[in-house]
Amino acid sequence: MFPIEFVCHDCFKDSFVSVRPIASSSYLPYLTIHFNFSILHQCLYIRPNDHEFVHLGGTWNPSSKSTQIITHLSDVMFYEEIDHAISQLLMNKFQDQQHVIVEQTIRELQRIIITSEMSELCVDVVSQIDHYCDGKILLALEESSSLDGMISASESSIELLEPMEDDERNSNDECLVCLDELGEETDVLRLPCTHMFHDQCITKWLRNSHYCLLCHFEMPTD
Repeated sequence: MFPIEFVCHDCFKDSFVSVRPIASSSYLPYLTIHFNFSILHQCLYIRPNDHEFVHLGGTWNPSSKSTQIITHLSDVMFYEEIDHAISQLLMNKFQDQQHVIVEQTIRELQRIIITSEMSELCVDVVSQIDHYCDGKILLALEESSSLDGMISASESSIELLEPMEDDERNSNDECLVCLDELGEETDVLRLPCTHMFHDQCITKWLRNSHYCLLCHFEMPTD
């Protein structure tokens, strides 16, 4: 997914919703909505000298779903139907964005339904994730490596890392070693600097380097 040697130091999520009319009313009490959901990953490099962003590439992952909604539902039931349809479309991903997506979708749907009688609509949802590689951090790591070499953290310090309970973490946060979501059914460890990673990911990382790959915090060495 990422360019070769790309290291993600931070990421930001945002979601965008647009609604397109497809067919006018056929006097049926049903509104057919086609949902198109796409995830856009973008890789951006922050140049260390002027802090400008350089786009290094990205990926586009689409999925779709159709549903029928009775048009004379109450506002509460209409919201619940849209929320349920979007929840199925997202498949438990981007839970932190779901409320925003539902609110945007409801607002756009109501705008079109009020101004025109439509029987079929298409809702396009794009969740954009911008992954940032900070050139200043890379330079600092290169300078450190050239002076000290790659030194692993001590086994005792790795063994003392604090495991995180499910209610102590946001399952939608990403492990910046493997770039997958932390999830709810995975073992997660927290470094003294408070950054969290998958157990296996950070253990493997610290056996090669004694730095937190996000903030450059130094773990004890032998």
